[in-house]
Amino acid sequence: MRFALLCVLASCSHAFAAHLMEWRLEKRPPLANLVGPLSNPDHRSRPPDAPKVPHPISDVPFIEHVRATADETDWPRSNAETLPEGAIEGAAVTAMATDKSGRQWAGTENGLYTKDGENWTRHATYGFDGPLSNVIADIAVDSRNTLWVATPAGLSARTADGAWRTIRGRNGLPWEELTAITISKYDEIWLGSTRGSILYTPYVEGRQWYYRAGERYLPGDRVEDVAVSQDGKSVLVKTDKGVGRISVVERTLYVKAEAIQQRFEERHRRLGMPSPARYDNAYSMQKWTHGPQPSDGLWTGYHVAAMSMAYAVTGEDRYRAAAKTGMDALYLLQIVTGIKGLVARSVIGVDEPYAKQAATQAEWHKTADGKYMWRDDVSSDQIDGHYLAFYTYYEHIARHDPAEREQLERQIRQVTDYIVDHNYQIIDWDGERTLWGWYDPERLNNQPRHYLESGLYALMILSHLKVAYYVTGDDKYLEHFRSLIEDHGYLSNLLLEKKLFPDELNHSDDQLSAVAYYPFLQLEQDPIIQETLHRACRRHARIEAPERNTLFAFTYATIDRDDADILGGVQTLREMPLDRRDWSMKNSHRADVVFRSDPNRGGDAVLMDVLPADERHFERWNQDPYEADSNGTGNNEGSGEHYLLPYWMGRYHGLIAAP
Repeated sequence: MRFALLCVLASCSHAFAAHLMEWRLEKRPPLANLVGPLSNPDHRSRPPDAPKVPHPISDVPFIEHVRATADETDWPRSNAETLPEGAIEGAAVTAMATDKSGRQWAGTENGLYTKDGENWTRHATYGFDGPLSNVIADIAVDSRNTLWVATPAGLSARTADGAWRTIRGRNGLPWEELTAITISKYDEIWLGSTRGSILYTPYVEGRQWYYRAGERYLPGDRVEDVAVSQDGKSVLVKTDKGVGRISVVERTLYVKAEAIQQRFEERHRRLGMPSPARYDNAYSMQKWTHGPQPSDGLWTGYHVAAMSMAYAVTGEDRYRAAAKTGMDALYLLQIVTGIKGLVARSVIGVDEPYAKQAATQAEWHKTADGKYMWRDDVSSDQIDGHYLAFYTYYEHIARHDPAEREQLERQIRQVTDYIVDHNYQIIDWDGERTLWGWYDPERLNNQPRHYLESGLYALMILSHLKVAYYVTGDDKYLEHFRSLIEDHGYLSNLLLEKKLFPDELNHSDDQLSAVAYYPFLQLEQDPIIQETLHRACRRHARIEAPERNTLFAFTYATIDRDDADILGGVQTLREMPLDRRDWSMKNSHRADVVFRSDPNRGGDAVLMDVLPADERHFERWNQDPYEADSNGTGNNEGSGEHYLLPYWMGRYHGLIAAP
């Protein structure tokens, strides 16, 4: 009986899909000449003659550095060479090394020495054709017989043929005041400095520098010495605040996704919604609390979409159950206000710790049954997440289950009707429009102060109407969709959806546009709308490429995987630390960074280039990736849905291979 019912539903779905594909605009809308034609190579992320990236990308193991416990007793007994005091007259010896030819080297506080016969000879030149400084902090020899010299002015290297080169900030060295050096059997060079530890891998392709500073990695930043285990899997770092250990861990993208999802279910659910854990102690991580977030609907939409696609890929019921838990939480946000169609920004139970504080705040309201309190002033940000969840949950789960389908269709009608019946605005409980709850033509087209939002908000409302029509088949949503395009120029707005300098650069809008683009790109079949949509998305993807924004790259890849920066997106997923605690990360002092002349929208100084995700604080896609510094204590642990969404999107669309 169930199989027969599924067949009927599938037949209806195919019939409706055919109807959707046949639909066309009745008249061609005017499009502002803002962006070149779709075929223009200037709007492609990669040159037309660039070699195609094979996909799916193999999920090969990669390395992650993880802080582990250590103390003074773990420090290895020294087997380093030593010289008797006074062996080199007038210079205190700081380090000794013997190269592959048996030649002895000594670093001192007054230069580099080599032994010829019975005598020690001081190297004559410094800064050029020699070490950067005559104060030698440490020395070591690698398997290629290159002598590496750590100094307070940077790193120097003498190759086996006697040629010298120097490595400073402009060459990639994050901090130049070095204090120690050790080399693993794999020629991985670990450096100690007065501002953290540094890994340098000079003989590998791709990334060669890894800056490991701050409490994410070390107990203290002033490094006195470094030691590497025989297998290279553990690095001991002696700092001014004790001995720390950095474990070198191999994992795959899938293993990381599973670890994040397991932790999510263990300690990051609040009323079914993603919630950061707030720890009493950042190190023990034994006791934690939860609280509401201003964008609970958006983050819940992320997780519902991730789990829906995970279920589509694997067929595992645990993912389906996780998606349903999140979807039920979104339904709660949609009905808790008691006003049909008005969505709450957030919700708490009256027995939650935050309820006492919420009771003193005007934006929180108690439900009629006294069980919950809900927060008003919902914005377009949260609504964006609801529609992402509507689409993905319907597509992969609800449309195959009559009860689920009925509930989702009822909810999407209520939310959509509430918006369109109030002239594309969200009217709050008090009869006033919410601060960011509007998509109406009057504001988008006729008020210059809303120019920055005109493209994004046009994209969002068109995407929402397209999803509502797809789920319900109700022509009234199609008519609203058509009117906004044909009568109000919303496709023209969409062409310049991403704003650039001198306009305000808003990274939160990048994630909101990706969330709105995704269902729209999958559903749109009209050639005019499709071309405009693809053109706008391609332009935005090119702007995002230097940031290696996985969410946007993978969204774009669903329509053009040869042009999308899939490799950059995978790189960012690999770099995201599994440790989601909000450790303070400082990079503004670094010797290898360059700052822009203008600050970001928050007034903070920003870098010319994005640092790897494992060297900065990275929790969600709405953060500015160009910011050098972040503050944090490690007491807040992110819930990780920002990783799960692009990972499972990549798996579902064949961008990332199964492990």
